[in-house]
Amino acid sequence: MTILVCFHQQHYRSFKVFYCKHVCAHWREAFPGLISYNHFVEWMPSALLPL
Repeated sequence: MTILVCFHQQHYRSFKVFYCKHVCAHWREAFPGLISYNHFVEWMPSALLPL
């Protein structure tokens, strides 16, 4: 959920670019169990309900 909120605060147009270029490159230490982009996109609908 943190990644989704941060995406809306950044100036990226595409979530895929944000996830692959920013999250995977710079936030790997903050999220040690980081999953692949494809798996994250499959998981995303379950995180949108609490938002």
